[in-house]
Amino acid sequence: MEILNLEEKVKNAEALIHQKNEARLEIVQRLQKREFDRFHIRTQLENLSLYHGYYKVDAIRYLQGALDEYDHVDEFTKQIKGSFHRLKCGRNSLAEEKQILREIKCAQEQKEKSCANLEAKSWSHWQLGDVLLNSKESIKSQFDQLYNELEGESKQQKAYYSKIKGLQKRLPPVEREISSLEKKLEEIDCERKELYGHLEQLRSCVDTRHLFWIVN
Repeated sequence: MEILNLEEKVKNAEALIHQKNEARLEIVQRLQKREFDRFHIRTQLENLSLYHGYYKVDAIRYLQGALDEYDHVDEFTKQIKGSFHRLKCGRNSLAEEKQILREIKCAQEQKEKSCANLEAKSWSHWQLGDVLLNSKESIKSQFDQLYNELEGESKQQKAYYSKIKGLQKRLPPVEREISSLEKKLEEIDCERKELYGHLEQLRSCVDTRHLFWIVN
């Protein structure tokens, strides 16, 4: 009778494990679907952001930064020329000449810094085509072109903004569901581990009882 009870418990444990396995499979399938949904939404957001002009806005700002650096270079160049003219043509005291030389040195350092900033800029990320690092005119031309393109896309942008906004609203619920499913999957794996451990104990008890009856 005791062996029959143990065998019944083994069957019940096996049935429960089977239920947990089916439940786990369902969670995994739902999780995979939602992860695909999240990937699809994120991909659409990335493509829309790139296509509808976000990159153009950033590129315009980047180009404006380069134009500002060129303006700084021009300004420092003028300062240096003016200081040299004062040094050459003016009637300066020794103290005044030292002050002018300090001004020239400071302006030269600032000019070199601006030149270094221009040289450090990378254009490939912005897909700007043939922008010459040493050509203010080329950068200005590219700046004007992107700005005009962005102006012409204002109507299209409203539709893109609307679609992006809709996708952004859809993303958080999907991410929350993914988090919930991951938690459920972790919980059911812990339950299965305990059940498998219990099943092994029951089977061991059954084997021990069978051996006892055979010996006796």
